[in-house]
Amino acid sequence: MRLRAFWASLLAISLWLGPGLAAEVRIENFAFAPVHITVRAGETVVFVNHDQAPHSIIGAMGKEEIFHSPEHVDEDESFDVTLTRLGEVSFRCGLHSHMSGTITVVP
Repeated sequence: MRLRAFWASLLAISLWLGPGLAAEVRIENFAFAPVHITVRAGETVVFVNHDQAPHSIIGAMGKEEIFHSPEHVDEDESFDVTLTRLGEVSFRCGLHSHMSGTITVVP
């Protein structure tokens, strides 16, 4: 019975989130995980900070900045972005230069 309740809860959550949620990128131990992801155009990527320190997330395609989180995304806060342009998006922490990753946006 517990398993049935679990699957029903999971289905309800997925319906509530809708089809646009593609991936979650965790921020833990001053690193992004996963570092490389692939999403479809129109899907949303959620960055969740599990560190006690604040972080910021900046995304660029080439030299063009395409998204920027608030200056401080604090512990247990999140920032999400919906990506519509095809190609390679590099992202980094604006506060900690060693933190970076990539998102490949496909059709």
